[in-house]
Amino acid sequence: MPSVDTASAILESLDTLGVTHVLYCPGSRSAPFAYALEAGSFGGDARAVLDERGAGFAAVGLARTGALPAIVVTSGTAVAELAPAVLEASHARLPLLVLSADRPGELRGVGASQATDQAGFFGTHVRASIDLEPREASPSLVGHLTRAVAAACGAPSGTPGPVQVNVAFRDPLTPVRPASASGNEAGASFVPRPAQVVAAFPVPVRWEGVVGPAAAGLIVAGEGASPFAREWSEASGFPLLAEPASGAWSGGGVTPFEQTLVASSLGREVDAVVVTGRPTLSRPIQALLARPDVCVTVVDPHTPWVDVSGNASVVVDDLKPAREPIRAAQAEWASRVRQAACDAGERIESLLAAGSGRTMLDLARAVAASTSGPLVLGASNPVRAFDLAVPTLEGRVVHSNRGQAGIDGTIATAVGICLGSGYAGEALAPARERVTAVMGDLTACHDASSLALAAAARAHLDIVVADDGGGGIFATLEHGRATSPEAYDRWFGLAQSVDYEALAAAYGVAFARADEPQELESLLAQPASGPRLIHAPIERAAHLYAAVRDVLS
Repeated sequence: MPSVDTASAILESLDTLGVTHVLYCPGSRSAPFAYALEAGSFGGDARAVLDERGAGFAAVGLARTGALPAIVVTSGTAVAELAPAVLEASHARLPLLVLSADRPGELRGVGASQATDQAGFFGTHVRASIDLEPREASPSLVGHLTRAVAAACGAPSGTPGPVQVNVAFRDPLTPVRPASASGNEAGASFVPRPAQVVAAFPVPVRWEGVVGPAAAGLIVAGEGASPFAREWSEASGFPLLAEPASGAWSGGGVTPFEQTLVASSLGREVDAVVVTGRPTLSRPIQALLARPDVCVTVVDPHTPWVDVSGNASVVVDDLKPAREPIRAAQAEWASRVRQAACDAGERIESLLAAGSGRTMLDLARAVAASTSGPLVLGASNPVRAFDLAVPTLEGRVVHSNRGQAGIDGTIATAVGICLGSGYAGEALAPARERVTAVMGDLTACHDASSLALAAAARAHLDIVVADDGGGGIFATLEHGRATSPEAYDRWFGLAQSVDYEALAAAYGVAFARADEPQELESLLAQPASGPRLIHAPIERAAHLYAAVRDVLS
């Protein structure tokens, strides 16, 4: 079976199965996919991406918007470049497909160039791994691909995540001109007819049957939270606390300053918590969920469910809203929580007003106030700053790679979100209607090559580089207290000497500089087209994180 024909059959089948985007990374062994794409075998969005690592995280960004992407890479180290993105997708439960081109069996283990043991390379981090030998378009091929896509989507009963399809190609890797045929001798083209695999729906259980009465209940929403969290809150009187990237803010009804509230004396009164999604940002929240005197209900339709401390009282896949009237004690508690949030807001405002106004916390508030499109927050300091200091993200779509909470591929993820959300192309984006990605200087440097991907996609993306001169996140942790300033800068800070204007120019990306949050607000409110890198120097001010968290204590 000619390799290009195999690639065409795979792409046609994936198109029928609902794959929306193909990110193709160039290579010789993967070339059959290139010829098939050029011939129109895939009807969705297909584009070439130079760097496999960037392509992997662009796929993560696409998956975060609800798309179903596939990444095509050649054999050898190209496959390994996808490991960080595969880990992020696995832990964040994001569906994507890795199509890895491979040497055929006779070239494995014999010293052939660019050949390694790549089938099953990702181990337990993928939902399935399928190894395909060259084969003709057939129901059997479609069956394998149907299973791959179903596993990626978590159907019929499972957890969404990445899937590897490893495809062995034999020479020739270029199109083969078919033998001449006439009349009825020409074979009929194969039309994929994949089975429809329907995902199982969670069966909601009665609130009263698992949560029970409470005098001081809370709902805590982490990444991937249930879309019904607000409904549960309104029906039960449990205040809803939510991390920025939980998805809960887009529906509203969130009580802000979750860390400050839980770290205050109010936190000690909590007697019941309903957890949805993966809360990972806050040590006060984790301490609350570990308390043996708190009844913890975990709502999670997938395994492994979230229960870091092993303290959950009950685990359910879905909940019905409470039907009984809200008890007087719970209503009074909810009122106290709302008032405490107002008090926290005023105190945080005063605390920041007394400072320089040039910290990550100030920058977070400026970005939130001057934008309305999707936000992409770096997984270290930026997402924490938004969680601590921003009074509202009501109606906002917020993304952050908290599956593994690494700094890898943040720019590429933001580009993927632009592509999946319609924030890319030639048209001028309206003022405030762009994707805004906020990240530290090390995060930006770590993924600088993805500026090329942003430029090629003409992503309507503002990349705000909050430059505090290195790894500021460690200064807010115990490492900032355990080392001398010199040792900190040497082993944790790692400040980079980068001319960001020259970096942007090298990749054909627009550039601006904002020395004050007010300048940043003005820049972000202006209409623009294509990607823009905004260099925003800030002060590290590590002490403010604890001060804001404990402002009610």
